[in-house]
Amino acid sequence: MKRSTRKFFLVLCAAGCLGFIWINSVMPGSASSRLSGYVEKILKMFFGDGFALSEAVIRKLAHCFEFAVFGVILSLLFYEKLSARLPLVGFFGLGAAVCDETIQLFSNGRSSQIKDVWIDFFGFAAGTLLIFIFYALDKETKGNHRRL
Repeated sequence: MKRSTRKFFLVLCAAGCLGFIWINSVMPGSASSRLSGYVEKILKMFFGDGFALSEAVIRKLAHCFEFAVFGVILSLLFYEKLSARLPLVGFFGLGAAVCDETIQLFSNGRSSQIKDVWIDFFGFAAGTLLIFIFYALDKETKGNHRRL
């Protein structure tokens, strides 16, 4: 895939991921709660009635996962020079998390909490770290091939 096509695709994926995250944050608290309840029921079908995660914990894990996916996509977008662009990637991730919580301030039945910004950013950092590990291994492998 050509570099420009790849970048365009990743920009679309990043925008789509961010749109998905923010659309879920616009949802009223009752709708978000119902959605988390459905996920809880599905998980109980797979893991049995002893499944112990509450609806609130499921919602926090979902946010963490959404932001991890966003971190992976942004890291892939800046992959060629990821080590130099890491502060920029982190800035986008933190900014997206702050915007996400700000959106929730204006959604019926929702609230905004600093700890939720940290949960979102932790997920983002985990996704970014995953790609950065691959990036570092890739650079090391390419460096070893040059030495041979």
